[in-house]
Amino acid sequence: MRETLLLYNINDRKTRSVIQLTAVQMKIRVRIVSPSQYHMPLGLLAFGKEEDQKEYLTEAPAEFEDAMLVFAGLSVGRLNAFLSQMAKKRVPQIDLKASLTEHNAVWDSVTLHDELVKEHASMHGDGPAASEEDTARETGTNPR
Repeated sequence: MRETLLLYNINDRKTRSVIQLTAVQMKIRVRIVSPSQYHMPLGLLAFGKEEDQKEYLTEAPAEFEDAMLVFAGLSVGRLNAFLSQMAKKRVPQIDLKASLTEHNAVWDSVTLHDELVKEHASMHGDGPAASEEDTARETGTNPR
């Protein structure tokens, strides 16, 4: 599996360019996800062939507008290196980030987004503080 970064709603052109350039320099494939792809399983979105994705495309309006990054196929070291480069280049904070896991690979983008929003709220005191570890395990994030 080729290392892949899924980008959602990175609307600022400069921010998107810096993220894409960083990924290209690290030989990470970038896929910009459009709202028509939000109901596609994440594993298929990250690693699938275009012809296999067609049945999941929809004309529904975007169900979320938050910026989100999904890292697929990156080791912890490579992920940390990428995030370090983003910080060094002063890319604005993107709160919703996850790694593709065996648990969330079958989820669609909307499900992952909703879980990340809940996790972020619970970690920052904005919502119900339950099962951080469960959410972290499912989304591939670190609760600490």
